[in-house]
Amino acid sequence: MTGKPRIHHFVPQFWIRKFAEPDGKLWAYDHRADRIREHSPKQLMQIFNLYTIEPSGADDTTLETVDLNKIDSQGSVTFDRVLSGDHSQAAKEELASFLAAQVLRDPDVVTSYNPRAQELTLSLLEAFEAPDFNTFSQAWQTRFHGASITEAEFKYIKSLGLRGAEDALDKIITGLDTTEGLPELPFTDAVRCPDARKTVRDRLLSFDWTLKTDPSGHFILGDTGVLYEKGEIESLSAPLSRATALYLTASDSPKPNIISAAAAAHEVENLNAESAARSRRWIAGNKAELERLRTQVGAQSLPDAD
Repeated sequence: MTGKPRIHHFVPQFWIRKFAEPDGKLWAYDHRADRIREHSPKQLMQIFNLYTIEPSGADDTTLETVDLNKIDSQGSVTFDRVLSGDHSQAAKEELASFLAAQVLRDPDVVTSYNPRAQELTLSLLEAFEAPDFNTFSQAWQTRFHGASITEAEFKYIKSLGLRGAEDALDKIITGLDTTEGLPELPFTDAVRCPDARKTVRDRLLSFDWTLKTDPSGHFILGDTGVLYEKGEIESLSAPLSRATALYLTASDSPKPNIISAAAAAHEVENLNAESAARSRRWIAGNKAELERLRTQVGAQSLPDAD
């Protein structure tokens, strides 16, 4: 027994607690069991060994115990700050940092890192078809938003020759495929890397932010947390508590601070429907709302979930 934590929350417990009833009870729907019952936040939205990496045969769980612990601690403070009425630009920027990490730590993103990294690595061979660095760089960065390559790196790949580059990149791809990551490219690196988080954070800050309030407290939280279309983020929404949800919308000139507004009934209903439709196993929130939505979601399973 190593004593290392094996159950890793991909939606932090402090966030899940925001959806408890006024009496403190937390109700959640479990797709797998197809039932609604009272839960502890510790039991929800977690996967066994989701963030464990084994770069040299020795378990490394520090992403969960160090990096994400720090992000979640700051995120909890920022949530309370925003929900208590601080809608300043500074609070907005801190919340953007948390949401960026949340986007990258999602199981769908974490488990897609291997094939995506392989695709990116293999695409470097297209350098041999490009007439010059600028042509390659522009096309490559458009395809892999947030990635970057220097002219020196481009020239180095070309200097290896096609066969030499193929051999070098094949070793990287084989390592990714057989070990779920290399020491240089662990499959959780996108979560841990400040540059990766900054890319997403900057994208989120390019939107207008509106915090909408539902006095009836009917917002629910699905285990996807933040809701957006995969790929290039064009908009984003996130229920933050039973009474509040955040909406990020495209803007040519984003306004400073977070705008406040009342949530219309249809906005609450639409966001709840989307949270339920996107959820993989768990939904937490108002018991009556969960009962209503239960008929709209089919029983699904999330591999390796506990």
